[in-house]
Amino acid sequence: MNLESELRDVLRRVDPPPGFAGRVIRRVGADFNRPAKAGPTRARALAAAALITIAVGGWGVHETLRARSELLTAMRIASQKVAHVQHEVNRR
Repeated sequence: MNLESELRDVLRRVDPPPGFAGRVIRRVGADFNRPAKAGPTRARALAAAALITIAVGGWGVHETLRARSELLTAMRIASQKVAHVQHEVNRR
């Protein structure tokens, strides 16, 4: 299985269980009154988010450069084929 199909499977839409929205609203309301903690857990979460962002961005750049290289190779081959055909047409 390739990465794209695995991502599609993992990220497919799943409906939440009944009552989910109400539980979220109650919890947010309860947590909203507490003072925010800026402890090590938040710092770790931010560091993890930054690393994931960098990794995904790097992967995107890598894929873009690979696609560019493949396109240039295809264009070079097509150019050679066209030049060969032009040579054959002009020879006759």
